[in-house]
Amino acid sequence: MNLRTRRHVMTADVRFAALDYVVFVSMLLVSLAIGVYSSLRGKGAASTQAFLLGGREMSVAPVALSLVGGVISAISILGLPTEMYLYGTQLTTNIIGLIVGVMVVKHVFLPIVYPLKLVSIYEYIELRFKSRTLRKLAMACWLMASCMYLGSCLYAPSLALLSVTGLPPWASILSMGLVCAVYISIGGVKAVVYTDVVQTLLMFGGVVTVVAVSCKDLGGLGGVLQIADRGGRLEFFNTDPSPFARHTLWSTIVLGFYTAFSVIGTSQSQYQRFASVKTLADAQRYVQRL
Repeated sequence: MNLRTRRHVMTADVRFAALDYVVFVSMLLVSLAIGVYSSLRGKGAASTQAFLLGGREMSVAPVALSLVGGVISAISILGLPTEMYLYGTQLTTNIIGLIVGVMVVKHVFLPIVYPLKLVSIYEYIELRFKSRTLRKLAMACWLMASCMYLGSCLYAPSLALLSVTGLPPWASILSMGLVCAVYISIGGVKAVVYTDVVQTLLMFGGVVTVVAVSCKDLGGLGGVLQIADRGGRLEFFNTDPSPFARHTLWSTIVLGFYTAFSVIGTSQSQYQRFASVKTLADAQRYVQRL
């Protein structure tokens, strides 16, 4: 593909074909079907333990995939490539901090929290500090942060759909939000986990396909790296101590550690996932698989 052809492809008005609509609608229907199946199989998830924690008997592999899908949302898929295109690859070194943070969660946090058999992670605050008010305040802060985050998670894919379907953002936000609300409400955490598995596999399948096609068109991975290098985007060991630098080795490591501990270790949505497996050893394996 020559440069002129590439420009034509990049500026072309790309729209969904019939097959694309079939895949999109099928994903929504499959998500609803999983919610209905989980509800019927769990007899409506009558108990709190069954609805919120899957009866603490879920398998490690789907729970691990669910966590990956929960952490890597549409914001990441759309935002990270743009961030690296504009500001370089230094952000990738946050993986170092993520590894350290995951080890802390596995060996320090989980052995303390999992044996308590909590339904809400914020119960620990009340147990530790003997204050129901502090527990409610922490939970309120998390709910407000979650509302803002979920708004971004719905808005980001709505913009992508707008560009390929012409569907107004309010319509896509309403449809996606309604589907998610229905299958979560009737199926509980089991529906969340198994729909996450389907969506995560589809999401990563799409990403891998895009990477493979791009590498093929640009002369392989070496060709991609050469283009990135010519654009001044390859950067991994920026040791600038200034706190005003956008990304440095130090700031990205701190970012990775904070992300691992705050998102995986102390978030209610993620806690429900690792608390849904049978044993502490399973929960630790599940965290390590990330």
